[in-house]
Amino acid sequence: MEQKAKTHEELLLGDSLSVILEEERRQLPVISEYQFQREVVDILANPFGEDALRQYAIYVGELTKPLNVVSNEDRNQILFTVPALVQSPVTTIAYGSGMTAEAFMRTLNRDVDLGGRRINQKIRDFMMQMTQRPNYLETVIYPIRDILARYGRHMVDLPGVPSMHETNPVRGSSEPHSNNNSSFSDDEYED
Repeated sequence: MEQKAKTHEELLLGDSLSVILEEERRQLPVISEYQFQREVVDILANPFGEDALRQYAIYVGELTKPLNVVSNEDRNQILFTVPALVQSPVTTIAYGSGMTAEAFMRTLNRDVDLGGRRINQKIRDFMMQMTQRPNYLETVIYPIRDILARYGRHMVDLPGVPSMHETNPVRGSSEPHSNNNSSFSDDEYED
């Protein structure tokens, strides 16, 4: 059997990228489904309630980290991931008619030399243009609602967020269900 010739990139990097990604995954916070259901579900049902963020930080360390929930039987089997409650903006490279950082700095320096006004406003506008703010409903709130639905739970209504009655908690479904791929069963554990 003939081996496929490696590209220049493969020769230089080898499996470095997969090693880096595996190490990053390994460093993410992990919790068993049993512990998640007993200790975290109540926090996620009201994630911005009094003291909830502090309590949740106990499990993730930093609120910018997601939480992997693993099977009770196999800690290598990730059942689902709770998204980070605090999303970082993602910096972008200018595209289309956008301005690059280098071009912006040249323009800004010229404006300063000419006694330009609103320099701080221009800097703020450029920084806002260079970052993408993730849609918090799609990246955090709705996935948490879906996770809670697995356990028959609901998130409290949040100001400015469509309520559970206005949106379906499990997208793609016409009726509520628990999508129970859970390795947890109340029959397995006694309180």
